[in-house]
Amino acid sequence: MDTKNEGRRSCWWVGALFIVAMLPVHVRGEGYSIDESEAGWEKFALGFASGIVAHEAGHVFVATTKGYSVSHDGLSLVYSGAKLTPAAQLQLASAGFQTQWVLSEFVLRDRNGDEHIKPPGDFGAGVVCSYLGVSFAYLTFLKNQYQGDVYGMSQATGYSRDRISLMLAVPAVLDTWRLFGNDVPGWVPALSVMSKGIGAAWIWSY
Repeated sequence: MDTKNEGRRSCWWVGALFIVAMLPVHVRGEGYSIDESEAGWEKFALGFASGIVAHEAGHVFVATTKGYSVSHDGLSLVYSGAKLTPAAQLQLASAGFQTQWVLSEFVLRDRNGDEHIKPPGDFGAGVVCSYLGVSFAYLTFLKNQYQGDVYGMSQATGYSRDRISLMLAVPAVLDTWRLFGNDVPGWVPALSVMSKGIGAAWIWSY
């Protein structure tokens, strides 16, 4: 890999994130807490399950649009007989995360694109928590799983699995703050969406 280009990309990342961090701070929102009723837990569980299904559907959607056949090996999706380029492998491996990035923004923002002042409902919070749970799993015990998302992204790019998982953790940590935090500064959602946007741009221009 070209170390000069790699250094330029790293500097661009740092510069873009620094600019967002320096945006005017506006305090917004209150933290989410679940409705302790049975109905509240059911809505949360349904949202969580829907988020997991959406993650897997993201992989299937990208694979089928590229003409790959999708099957499964245990709980993992596999693309039998596919000869993947590094770019295609990166796009396929990251498709689930990208889908959940988009869903989290839909839940945490209103129709005008502004951060919700009030926390989401139990279903929406379950959708976001499924993304946070998947991110935590890939930061820890799923990081080295063969056929896993982080493993595939690492193979495609040559980056270490630690580096990939930490890159994926950045928006997840920010979205955890957005969902559960009280008086969340305005730069937090801005930085979160910037990190997702930069990640998606990198993936699809790789």
